[in-house]
Amino acid sequence: MKDIKRVDLKRRIVDAAREVLLSEGYRNLSLRKIARKIDVSATSIYLHFENKDHLVHTLIEEAIERLNERLEESVQSESSPLKMLENLAWAYVQFALDHPREYQVIYLVSSDQMARYPREKFRKARQGYQIVIEVLEEGVEAGTIEEPKPSIAAYTFWAQLHGVMSVVLSRRLDTRIDQNEFIEEAIEHIISAYQQKTVSDVKEVSRKNNI
Repeated sequence: MKDIKRVDLKRRIVDAAREVLLSEGYRNLSLRKIARKIDVSATSIYLHFENKDHLVHTLIEEAIERLNERLEESVQSESSPLKMLENLAWAYVQFALDHPREYQVIYLVSSDQMARYPREKFRKARQGYQIVIEVLEEGVEAGTIEEPKPSIAAYTFWAQLHGVMSVVLSRRLDTRIDQNEFIEEAIEHIISAYQQKTVSDVKEVSRKNNI
């Protein structure tokens, strides 16, 4: 029973920290403030976390692990690299829509504000990025994806998706534009940029441009 209570307290601390972090920012986050929020002593928090950065690292790690799980699941049943890339994009977007608070935590705190993210945790954080690289490399090898620098392209992939979801989650999308249509169009444009262009593709684009 004692262990269960400890786990429950840790969960309450993490959830409260996320709420304070998102509402007040990193600089205004403190263990004492979290302690007051869940009505425990600051000493109780120190039983689970060494300091504020340890707690924030935990928030980021949890969010990244959940996102990576979604990404890994999205490519397991596919063999086409282009389809896998599309699935990765949708998995990323759906995670942000389903868990907006966790998603925001991943990008909220800049590296110059807190202690350096632990190396072993950073390797875990790179797993999702590595999945994209491997899919791009498979596509290049199969001749369906045109990308001379998969590592850079993977970062571009993330940046584009993050830009799309930043607009959506911050509610800055023009109200005249349907959100679902915006996301679908954005993903289509992102994926098409990596697709190997065939002679027929080029002719079709030329035909449309001449109309």
